[in-house]
Amino acid sequence: MKKYTHYCLFQQGATLIESMVVIAIISVLLHFALFEFKPLLAKNRLDNHTHLLKRTLGISRYNAMQFNSYTTVCALVNNRCQQQHWHKAISVFIDHDEIGVFDDNDRIIYEIEQVNHHDMLTYPRPSVTFRPDGTPLGFNNGTFIYCPEYKKASLTGLAISVSYTGRTRLKQTKKCQM
Repeated sequence: MKKYTHYCLFQQGATLIESMVVIAIISVLLHFALFEFKPLLAKNRLDNHTHLLKRTLGISRYNAMQFNSYTTVCALVNNRCQQQHWHKAISVFIDHDEIGVFDDNDRIIYEIEQVNHHDMLTYPRPSVTFRPDGTPLGFNNGTFIYCPEYKKASLTGLAISVSYTGRTRLKQTKKCQM
């Protein structure tokens, strides 16, 4: 009796050329995917940080009304509020003595970490201080501007407006693209 050997049409495994073709196709696809991924990350940072700042302003206003005290939101440098450093860490504190200065009688309530080094956060004043009735002190109302990837100026930013009553509103802005 003759013995027939069975040959499989498909071999087990892949050759070097087949593997290289698959890797080339995957690398081209990843190149296009990663090209679109960076703006997505920047937009995600934009949304997360602006919503965090909006909540922080709300918490500050609430604490001012709840504890019947002045509450300040600012970027502290040497225990003083600095207008040029909003993109650094932001502190919220009960402000008992000199407004805009963190001293021994004051107490920190909340802190936000600094924004990504590719992004920029600005505000036209050194601080936002809420009175015990929840309104901003003096001319502390204004608009925060958060610009993602600000050096490229290619993405739309978000603005948080603080009204005379102390309420905040979030909206898109094109001021980052100038």
